[in-house]
This record gives sequence, structure tokens and C-alpha cells, in this order.
Amino acid sequence: MADDWYETVYENKHDAINDFIKQKQTTGRSPRTLNSYSRVLKRYYHEHFPDLTPAETEVRHIEEYLRILDDRGVSQNTKRRYLESLSAFFSYAMKRPRFENITGNPAGVVLEEIPKQIRQRPDCATWENAKKIVKAIPNPRNKAVAVLLAKTGCRLEEALEIKMDDLMLDEGFVRLRERKGGKQTVVPIDRETVRTIKRFKLIRRDTDLEYLFVSIRDDRLTKTVIQRAVREAAVVEGIMDEGEDRFHKKFTPHTFRTVFTTLMRNQGMKQHVLQYIRGDAESETMDIYTRVDRDEAREEYLDCIKPLGL
Repeated sequence: MADDWYETVYENKHDAINDFIKQKQTTGRSPRTLNSYSRVLKRYYHEHFPDLTPAETEVRHIEEYLRILDDRGVSQNTKRRYLESLSAFFSYAMKRPRFENITGNPAGVVLEEIPKQIRQRPDCATWENAKKIVKAIPNPRNKAVAVLLAKTGCRLEEALEIKMDDLMLDEGFVRLRERKGGKQTVVPIDRETVRTIKRFKLIRRDTDLEYLFVSIRDDRLTKTVIQRAVREAAVVEGIMDEGEDRFHKKFTPHTFRTVFTTLMRNQGMKQHVLQYIRGDAESETMDIYTRVDRDEAREEYLDCIKPLGL
């Protein structure tokens, strides 16, 4: 398994697991997702249960694994995430005749018994605070990233993956790549966002790099730069304290996604359009993507989005 994609993925001693990872790569899973699947499965079978095979794995082994995680202080949601990786593998193997000795999904059984903890919405996650933070970011490049986060609800990694040929400014769209589930979508943007991007492009570094947002080292901009810019602006505006680490009290780049979602729901955006723009990856919403007309999404979006006042 020497393919280029495999460099960021952990090889497993069990062929069924390697086959599962390869199939997930073929169907468009991102390197990050592949890394997560393979890391969890390798730790389980190489470190925690080195003498156990997938076919021999029972519910009691999964429960023992949970006790190990509990002793290490692993959070409830992280436990769920680990079991989701294991469950995805067993679900895959059970449907393949070549792995006929794998007949059950013990991880899925235990997963059903673990409630998902819903994190409290940050106290500072309001549109007014988002406006203040965006305005307080002095660097035009960083401000443009923040505007995209606030106005589209995209993830930070998705914004930083935007390439020059992803911009359709005259039509009022931008393509977002590397979305959850390996998808990419063309999402609407308003005039304020278009103006912000155009202003930034006027002073953008002269580089052959294809990414829209580049660093002074002529590389793609890193998440750390934007995380720092947002934190500093939030502190300057009195929205959070310096060094604040409590989830419900801090404003991060991801908080823009929460703010956007809340705003769109309050403005009455149709749920399937919101899911499309957000790039939700749940299997029940992915089929919707092919049925959302982007012009319809743009019309709905422009009816709901509010200005940042830039």
C-alpha cells in the first residue's frame, strides 16, 4: 500500500481494516478522515488488543476499551467518535462476503448506549459580536477570511483551501473544497463579501501560488494565523478576556459558523438550503446537495444574510 494518499494513514496488520481504509479513500473521504479512522483502528488492534482479531471482537472487548478510555479521562463525545470509527469498519466488513468471518458490529451495539453531549452555545456567539470582531481585524487578508467565515458559515480549513479559480465574484459565488465527506460545493456570497475579497486582491502578494490566502513565506495561510487574529480582535472589543479557555466564553473562528447558522435559522432560511451552504456531511443530507439549485440557494441566502457594516 504505497500510494501517495497512504503517507498520512496508519497501516494495520489486519487486511480487512486496510481494505476498509482504501475503500473510504476511493469514495472521496478526506485525508483527515482517513487518518482518524486508521489511527483509532490501529490503536485498538495494535496497542490495546494486540492479540485480538476483528472476527473475534465482541461487545465485552468494546466495553473494556471504553473503561480504558474512561480511566484516561477521555470525554463522552470523544469516546463516541472513537466508537464511530470502529463501528464504520464493522459495518463495512459485514457487507463484504470476502470477510465472512466478521458477522457482527459490537462497536455499533455499545455506541447506541452512549448519549451524545450537546455543547452549550457560546455566550458570545451573536451577530453583533461577529460584526465587532470582523471590523477589529486590521489585516485585509485576515479580515477577508473572517468575512467568509461569518457570511458563509464555512469551516476555517475550507476557507483557507479556496483557490483563485474558485472565485466567481461577478456571479456572486465561491467554490468551497475539502468539505466534510470529501464534497465540494458552490455557495453564494453577497456584495459586501465580494467587495471585501476584491479589496484584498488589490494588495495580495504577487505569487504563483494558487491559493487565495497566502502567507508572507509564500505558503498557504495557516489556521493559527486566523485563530490568533480572531482572538486578538475579540479581546480588543471586550468580547472575551485574554487567556479565556472556557468553551462558552470564548470566540474562535468556528464560532462564526455557529453565529451564521443561528442567524440563518432566525431569518427563516429553508433547512435544506442551510445544510447545503454549511456543507453538512451527514449521510441523510448529502443526497440533498444534488437537488439544490445554486441560484435558488443564492436567492434564499440574499433574503436572509445581514450586513457586517464594513
